[in-house]
Amino acid sequence: MKLKSFGCSFVFGTDLPNNARYTSIATPSDRAWPALIASALDLPFECHARPGAGNFEISQRIINEIGRETGDVYIINWSWIDRFSYIDETQYHRHPLNPLGWASLTPACNTDQAELYYRSLHTQLRDKMASLTAIKAALDACLQTHTPFLMTASDDLIWETKWHAPPSVLWLQDQIRPYFSDFQGVSFLEWSRRQGFAVSETWHPLEQAHSAAADLWLPRLREIIDATRHRA
Repeated sequence: MKLKSFGCSFVFGTDLPNNARYTSIATPSDRAWPALIASALDLPFECHARPGAGNFEISQRIINEIGRETGDVYIINWSWIDRFSYIDETQYHRHPLNPLGWASLTPACNTDQAELYYRSLHTQLRDKMASLTAIKAALDACLQTHTPFLMTASDDLIWETKWHAPPSVLWLQDQIRPYFSDFQGVSFLEWSRRQGFAVSETWHPLEQAHSAAADLWLPRLREIIDATRHRA
C-alpha cells in the first residue's frame, strides 16, 4: 500500500524547503502535508501533483493511476476551476513528473493563448461543468475500484449556486459534495490564513501550515488506512 497525492502546488509543496521550484526540474517537497502524513504512517509516498495543474489534468492523473495500480490510498486536492488544462506537445517527456506534457492556462498568464481564451472563450459555466464532470469521473473511478481517498478543494466557486448554475451544475454538485472534506469549513489556503500561518507571496501556505495540516488529517488517514487493511 502506498499513499499518493494528486492536485496542484498546494500538495506539491511549492515554496516549501526541499522544493526545487526554480531549477529545470521542479521536485515535490517532503514537507508538504501529504508527504508528512506518509512519513508518520511509515507508508511509501508518491506525489502525482503538478504546480499549476487544472482539474481536468488532475482527474486524468487519478484515473491513470487507478488503471495502472490498485490498492493505494489517495489524497486529492482539486484546484481553481478557471484553469484550462491542455497538452503541450512540445513538452512531451521533458519532465519526468509530467511525461504527457500537461500545461495550463490561468488568468495570470501573459500569453497570446491566455489572452484569446480568457477574452473570447472562457465562461464560468464552462469552468463549473468542466471541473464538476472531471471530478465526477475521478470519483466514480475511485468508488468503483474501492480506492480509499481524502478529497478537498481549493476553490469555493465549485459550490457556487447563485450564478451560472443550471440543473446540470446543481445535480453534479449534489453528486460529489458528500465525498468532500474541508479544513474546518474552508480551503487549505483560507484555513492557513485564519490560523495565522505564514503564506508566501504566491499564495502558498508555508511549513508551519503544512505541519499543522498533517496533524489535522493524520487521524482521519489512519482510520482510512486501518479500514482498508481490515477489508483486505
